[in-house]
Amino acid sequence: MILAGCSGASEETATSAKPTPSESEIKIPPVWSLTGLPGPDDAQDQPIVVVKIENDPVVRPQTGLDRADLIFEELVEGGMTRFAVVFQSDLPDEVGPVRSVRHVDVAIAEPIADAFIFSGGAKRTMRFVGRKLPTTISVVTEGGPGMYRKSGLYAPHNLFLNMNEMLQSLAEHDTPSSGFFVRPEPSATPATSQAPSPEVSESASGVGTASPTTKPFSTVSKVAVKFSSFAGPNWEWNPTDKLWMRSEGKKPFMNVDGTQFGTNNLVIVEVREIDAGYKGSTGGYVPRTVLTGSGRAWVLSNGGATEVAWRKPFVNAQMELTDTSGRPFTMPTGRTWVELLPVVTTGEYAFDGVDVPMGNPPLPANDPAETDTP
Repeated sequence: MILAGCSGASEETATSAKPTPSESEIKIPPVWSLTGLPGPDDAQDQPIVVVKIENDPVVRPQTGLDRADLIFEELVEGGMTRFAVVFQSDLPDEVGPVRSVRHVDVAIAEPIADAFIFSGGAKRTMRFVGRKLPTTISVVTEGGPGMYRKSGLYAPHNLFLNMNEMLQSLAEHDTPSSGFFVRPEPSATPATSQAPSPEVSESASGVGTASPTTKPFSTVSKVAVKFSSFAGPNWEWNPTDKLWMRSEGKKPFMNVDGTQFGTNNLVIVEVREIDAGYKGSTGGYVPRTVLTGSGRAWVLSNGGATEVAWRKPFVNAQMELTDTSGRPFTMPTGRTWVELLPVVTTGEYAFDGVDVPMGNPPLPANDPAETDTP
């Protein structure tokens, strides 16, 4: 939808035996779809909202990023980056500035979104959105419910989203989701009266739950990512808060409340880049990030880094991660930032000042739509 116990035993035995919980006493702990953290019973039915947010220096600090469960950073024209920001467990009242859609955003939104918000897009991209997205995902663009121009700012940097107004306008926004990354079902454990802690556990926030054959960097304290000569985010591990803290170059990347932005997990996904088939408003080349196929990635969490392989065969598929032996790798719980870094063309990254050589170019997808030219 587009919107503009045993009997007969001795007393001693009866008091010492541990009863086997019945099926009604077994409960699978509910978790949020995107973070894997404890949530309400209906956590995985709660709406997932994907919003495109710009990253021009003039709009920083952006509104709502610190409330997101999952953020993807992607290269756009002019060497700049933009964000696909995903919300579920913590919905802010206001989000922005909202900007235009790119092809890669469909591969992010389609597996998880109930609502997909952006300002608009190039004709070629909008045709791709219309053809690939199912009607179960509500697409909201400028002029739609909850979208407004904020006074005191100038276009195109003044388009914002009122989250509550947008959600109230949707006829349906409760499609169950298990998240963007494939996670195993939580194990069933006896129910207790004590609520689980909402904090990320030490084991859950480690360098993953893959097999012992996965060999992580034991420690990584600094990560430098280079999308272009213009966009070079840096990350530093804060062991006290157990967060990766972001900077743009040497300047801290701030939240609207004056604190520095941090995230539990940082993922670097090596991706392919092709020509989007059209030029930007300034007449320059528009890159198209391809988030289908398979390739190499790194999962950085709890001050360490683990090399993994990613696989996403179709635009509408979740992303599967495996360790270097091919065994399933489970994403650590918590909020996550994903860097979609093009291989060969412009992307570079380093751990603690040591360059990490790019892997082999990612393999193409099974989905022909990802490389078509509509």
